[in-house]
Amino acid sequence: MRKSWERKGQIINSYKERINRSSLVIFFDFTGIDAQAITKLRADVKDAEGEMLVGKNTLFYRAFMDTVMSDHREVLTGPTALFFAYGDPVKIAKIVFDFVKEIDEEKPLSKIKGGFMQGRFLKPAEVQALAELPPKEVLISKLMGAIQGPIYALVMALKSAPQKLVLTLKAIEEKKS
Repeated sequence: MRKSWERKGQIINSYKERINRSSLVIFFDFTGIDAQAITKLRADVKDAEGEMLVGKNTLFYRAFMDTVMSDHREVLTGPTALFFAYGDPVKIAKIVFDFVKEIDEEKPLSKIKGGFMQGRFLKPAEVQALAELPPKEVLISKLMGAIQGPIYALVMALKSAPQKLVLTLKAIEEKKS
């Protein structure tokens, strides 16, 4: 086997490992964006437990060959960067979408080619919907509030019954004396 084929096999395997480790992959067209802006975007994504990767589309395609992405070859045409979300996928989607909105407010989906999440292909509009979700912490606090609400109401109802009894007995005592 030629060395270049071995090297390409290693690169494909590293891409597959990243795909398996990530909770979201976003396909991004970086045409016409200057290097300084891309460098800042890359740093922001890295801070949010993600990774931006630029490589050959054929190698990306081979890494995605065993997934539903094999039916969406059009996503891997032209200059393509991949964003891998290793932590909260909403954070990465939000960072990428906000960056695209800064560049092109009229057509923010022009640079997002699609996404891959939990074995499913995401259209650019679905990536946008994911980016517009509230952060994980906010969703958890809303859930906890919804769970706590009925329990709190029950505790207050149980607490008020003895209180009413005590107040009633005190009123009777005052009336008799």
